[in-house]
Amino acid sequence: MKILNILLWPFLLPIFLFVYLFWPKARPYFSERLGLGGVRLIERGYLLFHVASLGEARAASRLIEALSQRVPLLLSTMTVTGREALEKAHPNIPVSLAPIDLPGLWTPFFRSRRIRGILLFETEIWPSMLTSAKDLGLSYGIVNGRLSSRSYGRYKRLRFFIRPFLRGMSLVTVQSKRDEERFKGLGVLGDRLKITGNLKWDVEVAALSPDRAKGIFDWLGEGGEKRANGGPLRLLGSSVHPGEVRELLRVSRAFREKGRPISLILAPRHLDVLPGLLSDLPPSVKISLRSREGGLPDAGSRNLPGRSGDILYILDTYGELGAVTGLADCVFVGGTLVPVGGHSPVEAAFHGKPVLWGPYRDHIADIAEGFMEAGAAIEVENGRDLETALTLLWDDRDRREDMGARARRLFESNGGPLERTLDALSPFLETLFPERV
Repeated sequence: MKILNILLWPFLLPIFLFVYLFWPKARPYFSERLGLGGVRLIERGYLLFHVASLGEARAASRLIEALSQRVPLLLSTMTVTGREALEKAHPNIPVSLAPIDLPGLWTPFFRSRRIRGILLFETEIWPSMLTSAKDLGLSYGIVNGRLSSRSYGRYKRLRFFIRPFLRGMSLVTVQSKRDEERFKGLGVLGDRLKITGNLKWDVEVAALSPDRAKGIFDWLGEGGEKRANGGPLRLLGSSVHPGEVRELLRVSRAFREKGRPISLILAPRHLDVLPGLLSDLPPSVKISLRSREGGLPDAGSRNLPGRSGDILYILDTYGELGAVTGLADCVFVGGTLVPVGGHSPVEAAFHGKPVLWGPYRDHIADIAEGFMEAGAAIEVENGRDLETALTLLWDDRDRREDMGARARRLFESNGGPLERTLDALSPFLETLFPERV
C-alpha cells in the first residue's frame, strides 16, 4: 500500500485538479471526496455506517436510528443525493461523503473521525477502505448483505483478490439462504454469517401515510367522492427509468384511445434525468409536477387548462413515493423492464397494491419470489405484455383487489428483520464499545 501511494499520487493529484476545475458537478463536498473536511465529533469513538447511495440510505433508515440509540454513529455514502438524504433523515448524526477508494485516503479519514469499526450496508466491498481498516486493526462487517447473480459472478472472477477481505469480516448478516451460500462460497467464514431477513421489509409506517404528504390529494385530483364513484384507474410507475417511461406513456395513451380512463403517475428513479425526460415529451402532453406547490396550474406546470383531460403527474420530490403509492390502484415497479435489476416493491405491499414488473428483478430476487408465490404480482416481458396485464386488472376489479390483499398479507408475514439484525449485531457492538455495555 505504501508503495502504491508513492507511485500513484504524483499522477492522481493533477487528475483531481483537472476534475475540480472542469467538472462542476464534482465540486460539492469535493474535500470530503479526498477524505478531508471536518465534522463535529463529541464522542471518543464512532462506528462508521456506510451506504452506497440514496436508495440504500432510505432502506437503512430504521436500522440507523436503532443503532444510534446504542453506539455513536458516523454515516458515509458515495453520492451527494445519499448524503443529503442522510443529513435530512438523521440531523443529529455526523454525515460525510466517503473518500474515493484510493490508497492513502482512508487511513487519515478513519483516524481523524475516531473510527473503531465499520458496518457496510448490503454489498459495499471497497479494497482500499478494507485494506486500511485491516492495517489499523479495525473490525468490519456487512449488514443486510445480498449478492445478486450478476454481483456474485463478478466477485467469483475476482475471488483471489477479495477473499482476504471477506475472510476478515467479523460479521455478515444476510437476507436469505441463497445469500448465505454465496458469501460462504466467496470466503466468508461460516460462523460469521447470520440470516436475518431483508431490512427493506421494515418501513416507517407513519411516513407512508398519504396524510403526511401535504396537498397530495389536491395535486392528483379525482379525490374524495369522485374516487368513491370510480374515476380513472391510477397507475404508478415507481422508481422508473427513461425506457420504462416511454412504455408507460404508450400504454396509457392506448388505454385512453380505447375509452378506458387512466391516470398515470411517474416517479423517476433519478431526478437528474427529468429535464431530458420532459424535453422528449410531445408538446401536447399536459404535465403536473409535484414540486410546483403541489403541481397546481398556476404554479408553473405545463399546459394545464383546468384539472381535466390527459394529465401526466410527475413526482419530482424525494421522500413522498410511499405516500403516493397509497393513492395508486396498481404499481409498476421500475428497473425491471430495463436491465437494472428492480427497485423495492415493499411500499406497494404495505398499501395492498397489485404489482406489475418486468423480467429484470435480480436485485430484489427474494422479495419478488415472495410476491410471485403469493399471487400478488404479474410479470411482463415487454410493453405489449404490460398493456395486456394492465387491461386484465382494469377489467377485473375483483382480481385487482385480491392481488392487493395478497400483497398486504405478504408484508405482514415478513416482519422482524430489524430485531433479528440488532440481535445479531449485539456481540459486534459490545466488542467495539465495551463502555456502552
